[in-house]
Amino acid sequence: MKYTFVAGCVLLMLALSATLWSQGPLRIGADQLRAWQDAPDPPLLLDVRGRQAYLSGSLPGALNAGSDPLGYLPDHSGEPVVLLMPAEPNPLLVESWTTRLTDAGHQVWLLSGGMAAWIDAGGQVEIPETAYTRPGRVPFLIPKGLCEGGEPAQVFE
Repeated sequence: MKYTFVAGCVLLMLALSATLWSQGPLRIGADQLRAWQDAPDPPLLLDVRGRQAYLSGSLPGALNAGSDPLGYLPDHSGEPVVLLMPAEPNPLLVESWTTRLTDAGHQVWLLSGGMAAWIDAGGQVEIPETAYTRPGRVPFLIPKGLCEGGEPAQVFE
């Protein structure tokens, strides 16, 4: 009887966690994000598509966070973060980014449809001059000391 109860509890917990995971991370549409960017306290936009995708065009004000979820972590805990990923992101990559940022105290959102949805909704695209974080916009701690590609994460001149 005791083991039946324990087994039942374990099965219930697995069913609940599967239900919660099937819902996935919070999602935000391009129109909603555009309105949120105009608010007094906009979210931090992290482009996690990788350096080449970032350099070919990103959302205005988005920061290149590389593609490795273990590489970057925003400084200010609790601030909302919107991830820009490919239109069809790898579910494991989404889970890794979401878990890492949530564990650090952030509210994490995923831009539904990625860059294509942003452009289709009339959102502006910014072509960054460099893949480095701009001075005055340094939201990251870099635990490994280097970002992807073995180059410094910041360049101050």
